[in-house]
This record gives sequence, structure tokens and C-alpha cells, in this order.
Amino acid sequence: MQQNRPFPPGAAVPGTPLRNPAIPNTPLPGRALPSAALPSAALRAALAAGTDDRIIYDLDGIAGQYAALLRELPGITVRFAMKACPVDEVLATLAQLGAGCDAASPHEIGQALRAGVPVGRIHYGNTVKSDRNIAEAYRLGVRDFATDSLADVAALAVHAPGARVFCRLATTGEGALWGLSRKFGCSPEDAVLVLEAARAAGLTPSGLSVHVGSQQMTSGAWQSALDELAALVETLTSRGIRLDHINLGGGLPALGVLDKRGRPLDPPVDKMFAVIREGMQRLREVAASPLEFLLEPGRHLVADHGAIRAHVARLSARQQLSGEQQHWLYLSCGKFNGLYEMDELQYRLEFPTHASGANGGDGGDGGDGGDGGDGGDGGDGGDGGDGGDGGDGGDGANRGNGGNRGAGQDGRDGEPVQVVPAVVAGPTCDSDDAYAHEDGLVRVPLAAASGDPVWIFSCGAYATAYMTQGFNGFQPLPYTCIGRGDVSMGGSE
Repeated sequence: MQQNRPFPPGAAVPGTPLRNPAIPNTPLPGRALPSAALPSAALRAALAAGTDDRIIYDLDGIAGQYAALLRELPGITVRFAMKACPVDEVLATLAQLGAGCDAASPHEIGQALRAGVPVGRIHYGNTVKSDRNIAEAYRLGVRDFATDSLADVAALAVHAPGARVFCRLATTGEGALWGLSRKFGCSPEDAVLVLEAARAAGLTPSGLSVHVGSQQMTSGAWQSALDELAALVETLTSRGIRLDHINLGGGLPALGVLDKRGRPLDPPVDKMFAVIREGMQRLREVAASPLEFLLEPGRHLVADHGAIRAHVARLSARQQLSGEQQHWLYLSCGKFNGLYEMDELQYRLEFPTHASGANGGDGGDGGDGGDGGDGGDGGDGGDGGDGGDGGDGGDGANRGNGGNRGAGQDGRDGEPVQVVPAVVAGPTCDSDDAYAHEDGLVRVPLAAASGDPVWIFSCGAYATAYMTQGFNGFQPLPYTCIGRGDVSMGGSE
């Protein structure tokens, strides 16, 4: 493969290529990616099977994540947050497993129904809705609506007579990558007034809901929300309002994404589940009647089971205004066609035609290689121990199971791959179309050339949902679904 030469011979280039460079800030034990975050062999095979850019969803992986969630939270009822992945095959898979949908518009309600979700398992979870939206949802058969204001209750009474309403409480959003703390929800004091008004208007005050913020990273956020819910349930009971369900909302995190410095995010999911189980039990004890518990997971179910096959547009190096020379790796997809959240986190990259395989951030993303070290048990993946240099050597564990060549070795001649730290960016003429890189540049193969394939992992959430319709002429990526009997519901083109 022809080597990309961003500078003339003899030019001084900071970030000189390194051979098997040591990655600073290597994660401590426990910071390696959990196995649930690693792509399945089937997903890797699907990425390798083609050359065109597209998103690939692993339906078996999503189904497995759903089953794992039910094991952690026995008795929970799942309403999948459609906004995270409005893909028909994903909705149908979850519906077949017993999940419902948290819909935010009549359009989403219609899509859920067409995908086979029973209307009784769909609620209108958006507190922001017009009279027309309410009436259309009611016409489609939805009878459960979120609310957070007296004005919305009045509209529901007119356009959805007799409906069941649950009131959303505001949370601080602390500890989450996206707090969701301003636009939605009301105070506990207002929640009492809202549900009393609903009762007076002929609606059924049926429940309460919270959302602790998207990609929540602390168990304390759940603890605070559950404490507030328990206190409010007691207050409502004293006012003669007996609820029949509590909606714990979304916020459960994806496990395979990296922070702005390229280090693995390490949410304490076991502690989160323990706090939620304890909170559910406490709510049962203070409630005056039996409670059903709902959860609205989105990214937690789909993020780590979707991947993008893209390609290198260009690896270049330019002198910045500061005088520093900086490498930039431009990909064929970015913020506007598949990687919308790239300004708040980093996605793991793999370069299958270059042995280093996976991205490593200067800030320690390469520490995922700790996982790759485990891959050493798997034969060729044993080189994954060196995968620390490439970053997400974690995937080396999968390689060890018979996937790809090990990280850190050149598949042609066994020589270590030379890598350079680079800013990763998308293809558009928009300066926001770039990875967050707070002291965490991504280590990429110096020989990366235009047209080389790049695999992008843990990007199954908000990929299709946020794609623009041709910004700068770059079209939305098509998608394919694998698994669940290799369904032929098709995907998109």
C-alpha cells in the first residue's frame, strides 16, 4: 500500500511516527472494555464482507443486551426509547422479545405500530406536544401520556379524554454526558398540582417518571431520583392519588465509547443496577397499591451493537496557527452522517488493512489494550497485548477468538505498524465535524491512505436518527441488519 507522505522529505514533523509507542494513562484493572462492549464475531465478519460505507446493526447482540437487562432488573417493563435507533428491524426484534416503545411523536407511534409493537405497549413520552399531536396519538390508540405542566394537562383533557397521564420530575442531570435538565420535568410540588389537575379533568393520574440524563456515569444520580420518587409517592398517597406505575426513564450508559481524551468511559453499571433494585423495593413498600416499573433504555441496548464501515478520505498534516504541525485523519463519515455525538465522546476505530487495527488516544484510549491483552489467550489475537499501542486493543480479545490478525503487528511482514497522533474529522465543510480531542488525539497508521477501510464501533445509538438529508451533498449512510435468523427485512439503500 502506498504510504501517505504529508510532508516533503526532511521536513520537521512533530508527532514523529512511533513503533509500538507506549500509551500514557493506561487504564487500571477494571478500565478495560467489558466483553458486552466488544463487537461480536458476526458483526466483525459483516464489516469485513463488504466495501461500501454503511451502518450494520447486530440484532442478536441487541437481543442479548435486552435479556441481560431483564436479568439485572427482574420485573422491569422495557419501553425502548425509539429516538436512539428508529430502525424497523430493531423495533421488531425488541417487540418480539416483549418490549414496548417510548415514542416522542405521532410519526414514531406509527412506525412502532408498523414494526409490530402492540399499541398497549406504546406511550407518548414527550412532554412537549401540540394539540394536533395529542389528538393524532389518541386516534392511533395511545392512552398513556407523559406530562409536566398544567397547560399540557388541559390539552390532554380535551384531545385525549380519559387518558392515563404520568408526570415527569425534573432532575439535575449531574453525572451525565447530556443532562436533559432544563427542557423537561417539573418540581415535586408542581407534580402534585399537575396530577391533581389531571384527576379533576377526568384523566387518570397513573404514574411518575424521571430521566437522570443520557449516558449517566454515576449511581448517585439514580439514588437521588429514587429518593425523590419515594417521598413524592408518599405525598400523593396522602392526597388520595394512588399510582400504578413508576417510569425510571433512560440514562443507562453505553459501555464501549471513550471520553474526550480517548479513555474508556467506565460507568459503574453493577452499582447502578443495585441502586435501582433497592429503590424499586423501597417504592413498593411506600406505595398504597402495587406498582409496575418501566424503563426507557435507548443507547444501553443498541450503542455497542452497531458499527459503521467507512473509509479514509485523507490523512494529512498541516501547520496550525500556533506553529504546531498536526495530523488530521478525515473519514468518509462524521457528525452529519452517522457520528453525531463525536463532539462529546470518541468512538473506537479499527483499520483492518493496517495491523495496528484500532484507535488509541494520546490520553489513554490505547489502554483499552488491556482488554486486548486478554485476547492473548486467543492465538493470533495474542498480539493484542501490543494492541495497547493501537488503542482499542480490546478488540484483540475478539480477534483471538478467530477474527482478525493481532494488533500491533504488520499482517504482511510482521513489522510493527508506525502510528501518529491525529485529530479525526468527518468529510464536510463544517468545523464542528470532528472528534472531541481534549489532549486525546487518536493514534492512526501513518500509512493510512485514501480509500482504506475504517471500522467504527459502539456507534449504534443516534447514528441513523441524527443523520442529515445530504448536508454538503453527503448522503445518509444506508444500513444493514444481521442476526435473528439473518432477517431480510432489508435495511436501507
